[in-house]
Amino acid sequence: MQRFTSLWDAERLRNTLPYLFIIPAILVLLLVEGYPIAYSLYLSVTEFNPTTPEPVYIGAANYLKMITDASFWTSVRVTLLYVFGTVTLSFLLGLTFAMLIFRDKGFRRLQTILILPIAVSPIIAGIFFAPPAIWDDFNVVLKYDLGLPMVNVFDPNLAFTFIVVSDAWLWTPLFMLVILSVLQTIPKGIFEAAEIHGASAWQSFRQVTLPMLMRSPVIYIIVAIRSIDAFRSFEIPFTWAGWIGQESIGTPIDTLSLMMYKMLSFPVYGSPYSYIATIALTLLLISLVVTTIILRVGRRTWEAR
Repeated sequence: MQRFTSLWDAERLRNTLPYLFIIPAILVLLLVEGYPIAYSLYLSVTEFNPTTPEPVYIGAANYLKMITDASFWTSVRVTLLYVFGTVTLSFLLGLTFAMLIFRDKGFRRLQTILILPIAVSPIIAGIFFAPPAIWDDFNVVLKYDLGLPMVNVFDPNLAFTFIVVSDAWLWTPLFMLVILSVLQTIPKGIFEAAEIHGASAWQSFRQVTLPMLMRSPVIYIIVAIRSIDAFRSFEIPFTWAGWIGQESIGTPIDTLSLMMYKMLSFPVYGSPYSYIATIALTLLLISLVVTTIILRVGRRTWEAR
């Protein structure tokens, strides 16, 4: 009986031990993230202004205002398109470069160069792709050397495309390295068997490589992490907003983060701290829902193996 009790205690300790290791991380998260979220929730149901001594409780008024705010829905649409565009493009570029490096030894010499963008600050990337950096020179070549019409980079819709491309350029190396690491785990015998059976390079990629990649939990986890980061993207849209004269709220490049910054910075919008807290909580909720969907789809995929 004593031996059975000892075994049961050892099994219980073994099952409990992993949770003990993550307790410090949970405590840090509660301190760093929990308090700001709780305080934002408090602000969202109040009317707060620096000129007033105490916040005034107004219930769901901020949420009702947000639902009827056309600028808010414009920013939601822009944010979702931004996240989808930059994550998808960086994944596809990372997959392309990873396959080239994996298949062709000559491309491995370029691996160091391809990794460099990940060391660049987002604000620098925004400046690098901004009109005064490269597009002015590009337009000069188009007009005076080639006789072609210039690219109107001050068109907000076109500028949004450049913003997405610049963000994707930053994070392509991350996807490239992750996909390369997953490719290294695929047994070489599978590729050799496909080659023996006469599969072309495209058939081998479509029927062997890609399915194996998409069954890896690592791929979905890195996509979810990158999506969370993309939801709070601010630096690159911020740099472009000044260049193309889009300082007002509700423009085609206004992500939710940029919208909140504009509301806080420009006096014409007053001091809407409570309303900004409401939008911030909504942004958090949207990002959690999207990333949860990504992880659920990923779990169904790798559990179906």
